[in-house]
Amino acid sequence: MESVHWARGRPVNLIPKRPATILYLETGVGFGGAVISLRTCLEHLDAACFRSVVVHSLDDPKFASFPPAVKTIHLPRRHHGGNGRGRPIWQRLDAEIFRYAHHLARIARTERADLIYLNNDFIANMAGVMAGRLAGCPVVLHERNIPSPDSRLAVFLTRWISRFLAISGPVREGLLDLGVVPERITMVPEGLDLASYMPRDNAQVQVVRERLGAGAGDPLVVMAGMIMDWKGQHVLIEAAPKVLADHPRARFILIGEHPPGRDDYLRSLQQQVSALGLNDAVHFAGYQEDVPLFMQAADAVVHGSVSPEPFGRVVIEAMAMGTPILATNIGAPPEIIRDGETGFLVAPGDPAALAHALNRVLGDASLREGMGRAAMAEVAQKYSVQRHAGLIQAVFDELLTPDFSLNLYLG
Repeated sequence: MESVHWARGRPVNLIPKRPATILYLETGVGFGGAVISLRTCLEHLDAACFRSVVVHSLDDPKFASFPPAVKTIHLPRRHHGGNGRGRPIWQRLDAEIFRYAHHLARIARTERADLIYLNNDFIANMAGVMAGRLAGCPVVLHERNIPSPDSRLAVFLTRWISRFLAISGPVREGLLDLGVVPERITMVPEGLDLASYMPRDNAQVQVVRERLGAGAGDPLVVMAGMIMDWKGQHVLIEAAPKVLADHPRARFILIGEHPPGRDDYLRSLQQQVSALGLNDAVHFAGYQEDVPLFMQAADAVVHGSVSPEPFGRVVIEAMAMGTPILATNIGAPPEIIRDGETGFLVAPGDPAALAHALNRVLGDASLREGMGRAAMAEVAQKYSVQRHAGLIQAVFDELLTPDFSLNLYLG
């Protein structure tokens, strides 16, 4: 028999149903690292304790790759041009957000959601914050961007979020600057299913290298991530001629796709490649499901963000595969990489510095081997998905306790 308490005219279950239903909201601009991280987590969350429902705004068939036990619901929404950066938050708070919030709240009530989990940054999830309030559910925001306090409205809406999950130190600092008290922030670094990052046999690796035009002994450089200007693919392309001067047979592979309807940056990269005469050296591989195999085939992986990176999933992916990672020294990479030991840190937007580091790595096999071993050990210790999912599950357990639920509605 359920124990029920009445607060402000509405019933509050003091003993949540088990399995509790978690409604996950994904409103990102593409099927990138945030979505893949969510999928990986749900593969390892205890299904005996939690029922998972994912609501996504993207019409992307790749959402069918979520575990069969996860219910997925496509709820389209209108995105503003670009990502909204540079626009005051009040200009982004329009009728569409209120409409979407009401749809989400209706889904939450239909699915009997016990908690709403928002899988991206605060600004992209204003509708989700409101839906939690409308549906009477605690809200968890997995903050995957570095927030900035650009509006009193943003500060106000943070009051409706029960817990913030910060993926790195810079993200946590951004939340503190927004006025969030430390007690409402839980550090949850990204996690990998390390079973999916086991070394493949040489035959598989060679097939990939040959497909990419890299023969035996040819240096292969991989860069993986959404094709967006702040990810810095243009910096690697500009560095390529300086690398080719030392390693004429080097090949550069760009893995990733552009957000739907936003292919202008991809076109500019293709024009850059042609203008520099790099058509034989640079290959655009598009979206790839098996990124670890490409990373194992590579001699170096580049992470070139020119804006502070909130975490950088590809950084730990490269480390897990034992391939040297070269990342920019802003945002989270400096707290993940021990410079010169588990990878290299370079200045953002500096093709000469990137080329110098690449030439050093590509020209020293013993350096690559030692750095790869150290990086693999680091990832195994700090970034397993079991640890990641366990931290999230502990937050869910805490927020679904009777005492917390009572405080939520009486406070």
